[in-house]
Amino acid sequence: MENNNLKSTDQNNPVLCEDCKNLVGKQRHTPAHRNLVMTTSKEVKSMFGNADEHYYKCKACSKTWMHETGSYGQGWL
Repeated sequence: MENNNLKSTDQNNPVLCEDCKNLVGKQRHTPAHRNLVMTTSKEVKSMFGNADEHYYKCKACSKTWMHETGSYGQGWL
């Protein structure tokens, strides 16, 4: 029998809300969407340049994100 329930409760493979789907692959200048709540942040210093890491959790789908900004920030991860 086939399982038609597409929602996942697996923390490693959450079903993303539309706002989180739109963050996939976005760069460091893209702001957080309305359902993201910052949980913590820290500054990372390296010989290549600084990056700030901001950690978020989505109120809609529970996805956790790291938003890396600064001169060597990679964006939304």
